[in-house]
Amino acid sequence: MNENTDNSTNSGQIPGTSIKLSRESILTLISCESRWKMLAAMCDGELWGASDLAQVAGCTASAASKHATVMYNAGIVIQGRGRLYRLAPGIRPQPGTKNLDLGHCILRLDYGTGS
Repeated sequence: MNENTDNSTNSGQIPGTSIKLSRESILTLISCESRWKMLAAMCDGELWGASDLAQVAGCTASAASKHATVMYNAGIVIQGRGRLYRLAPGIRPQPGTKNLDLGHCILRLDYGTGS
């Protein structure tokens, strides 16, 4: 029997932040290619509107707004004035990289893209 009863493994704290994401939350975040593309775009640290995110992700502005809301609710995206989105400060990667440390895993968003 190899059951893990330690609940601390179910919620990974993102290093350097107070953000805690469960494995399920992480899988939800990265299970959609549109959100993956949006996260990669937001690695630049700039503010992004839903229509800009939609163009990057290849979806409608309405769908992009819903995806951004999922990321906002998870705590990895913040929303500024005018419904502009960016990665939360503790999530932003080092300049020039697209690696996001989500506690349980590190997303290499530029892997295989030729960037």
